[in-house]
Amino acid sequence: MLAQSVTPCPSSPRFIGSGTPMRDMVQAHRWEDTPLGAIAGWPASLRGAVSVVMHAVNPMFLWWGEQLTQIYNDAYVPCFGLGKHPAALGQAGRACWPETWPIIGPQIDAVRSGGEARWYENKLVPIFRNGRIEDVFWSYTYTPVFNELDEVGGVLVVCTETTAQVLAERRRHALDLLSRRLLDCRCEQDVDGVVQLSVGDNPGDLLGIRLLQGETALARPGSVGGTGEVLVIRGAELQLCAELALAFDVSPRLPMDDAYRQFLEHYTATVCGALSRLQSDRALAEAMAESERLNVDLNLSSRIKDEFLAMLGHELRNPLAPIVTALKLMKLRGAGGDTMQEQAVIERQVDHLVRLVDDLLDVSRIASGKVELRKETVALADVLNKAIEMASPLLEQKQHRLLVDVPTVRWHGDPARLAQVVSNLLSNAARYTPAGGHVTLGTRIKGDTVQIQVTDDGNGIAPSLLPHIFDLFVQGNRQLDRAKGGLGIGLALVRNLVQMHGGAVSAYSAGEGRGSTFTITLPDSVVGEAPVPVVYTNTAPPEQGAGLRVLVVDDNQDAADSLADLLGALGYQPTVAYDPAQAIALAAVGMPQVAILDIGLPGMDGFELADHLRKLPDGPGLKLVALSGYGQEHDKTRSREAGFAAHLVKPINIADLQISLS
Repeated sequence: MLAQSVTPCPSSPRFIGSGTPMRDMVQAHRWEDTPLGAIAGWPASLRGAVSVVMHAVNPMFLWWGEQLTQIYNDAYVPCFGLGKHPAALGQAGRACWPETWPIIGPQIDAVRSGGEARWYENKLVPIFRNGRIEDVFWSYTYTPVFNELDEVGGVLVVCTETTAQVLAERRRHALDLLSRRLLDCRCEQDVDGVVQLSVGDNPGDLLGIRLLQGETALARPGSVGGTGEVLVIRGAELQLCAELALAFDVSPRLPMDDAYRQFLEHYTATVCGALSRLQSDRALAEAMAESERLNVDLNLSSRIKDEFLAMLGHELRNPLAPIVTALKLMKLRGAGGDTMQEQAVIERQVDHLVRLVDDLLDVSRIASGKVELRKETVALADVLNKAIEMASPLLEQKQHRLLVDVPTVRWHGDPARLAQVVSNLLSNAARYTPAGGHVTLGTRIKGDTVQIQVTDDGNGIAPSLLPHIFDLFVQGNRQLDRAKGGLGIGLALVRNLVQMHGGAVSAYSAGEGRGSTFTITLPDSVVGEAPVPVVYTNTAPPEQGAGLRVLVVDDNQDAADSLADLLGALGYQPTVAYDPAQAIALAAVGMPQVAILDIGLPGMDGFELADHLRKLPDGPGLKLVALSGYGQEHDKTRSREAGFAAHLVKPINIADLQISLS
């Protein structure tokens, strides 16, 4: 039933608005005939809540007063389907929703009595629409609205129908389970048994199935059980099995739309495929051989990809190393003069490139299962402060104002990975917020669950992009503007690391230009709320013994020379060799106290060179430090097993360098 056109009063209250069907309908409604009374007498709390609802772009719904009188906006109208709207406007909640009240009634009462918001995700709430009860899934929040007496006067609902997504996942799972079970079938009777078993796997879509073959497949059968409509899909329609048909007793609580029919067609195609494979041992063998070949190709492609990414990281880090070292050396020498600004630009861009390389390698390692969390119990504030420190250069560069609300609790998880996650979100907020904007880092503790929220007032996220924002290599519409940088991997990395902690991350934005909010939820991770004592430590790099003799071996001459210069500026006595033979000759003349060896040397790698150096006189006492563009855990493990005291990853951090030499 379509809403009739209404004409709002010329003196329409601005808090309701006008110019849309629902705004005009609310303006024209006879509220004096409802428990709310005439609009002119509405209290400020009700007017404020109605204003939020009527001016929102997403579906919103308000229940007010003891009768839960209803007001909703234009975006909510499609949720009704046909049947309830427009009669639902101003109607009491229980009278409007008798079929769902056993579900939503207790939820509403809990919010009204407890005064706390509730959130439900992908929950089945069947409603009467389009002439029948339909199974409908929703993600929604109930938020209390307080009146002038500081009591809960109403309940605000923000909802999204997720039926399509839930049904798609349910049907995908059913098809996947069907496919795996059919692989074990050895005869047609086995196939029929699997078909009957699958009815119990997905009773929401399949009330009954009959497998028809031969001439019986040409006749339309009667109902095979349940109360739904019988739908027959023949193999001939799918160009698979000309003498096979499946008769489905479909659910009466779901519309027979394209998605439902496509699921049944895929189901029929899967069964037909299994029967076809059984008809020919040769076809089955060929199919298995092809599957094996594809699996081998997939594993080979995955290995090649991982090797390529590792090589990419190495090749990018090699030229970065001398650049970073040269910059640090210039700072130590007090050089710069008129080039201080240019040095700062180079340093920022190099730091950005290093972080991109690290993120790309992390995504690859997580996808291949090579990342393990190193969990410990720490002060949550320390983790978040570390994240702020990591994101500070970009926040300061954009002159943003950062607001922080951090609780004093202890948290169990991987502190380095959580700092990386929050730092990524803060950096994204800084990057996509115009200069001088506001970024907020807030936390909320509820029981043993912690929620971390990063909010900005920046560019926002387009509605079409929001569902895919955490997918790998997904970015907003940059057109020709690449100034913000990024590869579209940061948020994918955030989601993967949060999920590894057993948590979830979500994104919200009211639209482009309206800011964004990212929320991390980490359940079962808060250890306690006792104050954490502050321990002050000296963060200055450890002092080194003056004149420590250090041999630097690297075939990249720029990298070797710049590292030697840096060591000299720090008070060491460096010697440089550009190849293994030169290194052995120098060590034979005078054995150094420490040797920093590039692992990727030509002709003889760093591990072989280390063996040769140890065999020289005084060689057994030589301290070895590995230097490499490869920084994955198995690379560091191999260095330790080869007797290296430390493994430095290019570009080198000065503090790590000094610690490794101490």
